[in-house]
Amino acid sequence: MKFILLALLFPLLTFARPATNPKSRLSYDVSASQSSQNGRSYQEINLGLNWFLSEWMIFRNSAFQRQSQDQDTVYGLDSSLRFQHSLQNEENTLGLKVFGGPGLRVASEKSNAYFGEAGVGIRLGGIQLTAGIKSLQYVDTRLDSNGNKLPNTENQIFIGLAGSGSL
Repeated sequence: MKFILLALLFPLLTFARPATNPKSRLSYDVSASQSSQNGRSYQEINLGLNWFLSEWMIFRNSAFQRQSQDQDTVYGLDSSLRFQHSLQNEENTLGLKVFGGPGLRVASEKSNAYFGEAGVGIRLGGIQLTAGIKSLQYVDTRLDSNGNKLPNTENQIFIGLAGSGSL
C-alpha cells in the first residue's frame, strides 16, 4: 500500500508549477559510489536533477546504474523529496548540509523499492563530498545470478563525490 501511495505522489510533484520563490532553481550532479551490502560489493553511478522548491526542500530525480557481484546490472530512477538544512558562505563555495527524506526507486530486474535516506555533505568549490545511509524496502522478491533469494530490505551506506552545476 505504501508503494502505491508513493507511486501516486511523485508524478504529481513532477507536473507541479515551479514556485514563484526566487530561491527556486534547478541543479544537476554526477556522482559515483561504492559500497558493500550483505557481503556483496556494488558500484552505483548516478546522474541527478534537483529542483529546489525552496532552500530546504528539493525534489530529486536521479538516473542510476548499479553493478554488483552475482547480480544482473540494474538500471532505474530514484525520485525523492529531500529536506535539507545548509550553512554556506555567500559565494556558495564552502558549506555544510544535512539532508533526509523519502523516495521511490523504479528499476529493472525486480528492484523496485521505496526508501528513506539521510546524510551530510561538505561543499568545497564546485565539488561536494556526501556520506549517508539509504534504507530500501523492495517490493518484489529478488534473486542473485545463482538463484538465491536476496533480502527484501537493504541498508546502503554511501559515500559520494559529486560535481554539480545550476541550470
